[in-house]
Amino acid sequence: MKINNLLKITLLSALMIMVAGCEDAYNPYPEFETVPHSLAKFKSGTPTSFLFGNNASKLEGDLQWITTDGKVKVVETDYYITWTESYLDKDGLPKTANHGKKKLKNSTDVGNQREAKSWSFTAAEVYSIFKDVKFDYGDTVGVRSVFGNPKDKDRSDKKYFTSNDKFTLTWAFKADDGRYFDTWSQGICSETVGSNCSLNFGVICVSNIAGTYTSTTTGTSTDDCCPTESTVTGEVTITSLGSGKYEISDFSAGLYQYWYEIYGIDGSYTSNTDKTKNKLRGDILDACDKISGAWVEPFAEPMKISGFSSPDVGVITYSWENGYGDKATVTLTKK
Repeated sequence: MKINNLLKITLLSALMIMVAGCEDAYNPYPEFETVPHSLAKFKSGTPTSFLFGNNASKLEGDLQWITTDGKVKVVETDYYITWTESYLDKDGLPKTANHGKKKLKNSTDVGNQREAKSWSFTAAEVYSIFKDVKFDYGDTVGVRSVFGNPKDKDRSDKKYFTSNDKFTLTWAFKADDGRYFDTWSQGICSETVGSNCSLNFGVICVSNIAGTYTSTTTGTSTDDCCPTESTVTGEVTITSLGSGKYEISDFSAGLYQYWYEIYGIDGSYTSNTDKTKNKLRGDILDACDKISGAWVEPFAEPMKISGFSSPDVGVITYSWENGYGDKATVTLTKK
């Protein structure tokens, strides 16, 4: 009997230990680790995208780290940039090149929780971390430097980034206990009031080509009046209509009057400022230094303009062609 009682006591003790172990393993109220989250924003009244053609273009803002229970302290912040580029493949279909995520800078000036600390960076700084990036755009050229792409005429050593580029600024926190936080749930990033995990920005264009220009135009006519190539000089005025749209006083820059005065394109016609009656006048668009325009010319034929602006030197160069096949190249130099 004593042996049986001892065996029962032993078995009961073992069972109690197992149950206690199970209760610990399946505790429905686990203790969660504390995690800091964040809130970042651009500085009020400052740009929220780089300016096209300006490598010194700067973005500024501030970042604060937040902890709800005060059990974690951030001691360092790393800032990262992710860069993607839109392009057209060999079949003319839109594609996206992912140029990766790279560390931009580190800061130990993190302050206390909910204390906003400033950050800033320039287009040149972003270029410095991506300058060696290469990509295969799926054409005959193969892998090449993104900043040495012969098929991307917009990008150069004076224009690191273009309107095709999109960026995301993210950050990561190092805590005083050594933990590193660089990923948060979507709920924290987008659904928690007063919290975010990234800032998006791109490249915008500032257009300022309005003014008076001297012009040099060289072109050829399909009319019997003018069998040889002609060159004329003159003056052209470009007037701003807002948002990169302009009115040009004479797309032909004097060449129509030189060729077709006998057909009524005389001084009286060209001096008319009503573009519904003077079809040499029309609207052009400056989109990141790309000049374009299309309307019906004086003899009811469609006409198209295509060219580019070099605002750093005050020069605009474009070509035009009408439905008859008349065509010319115009160079405008700002006075």
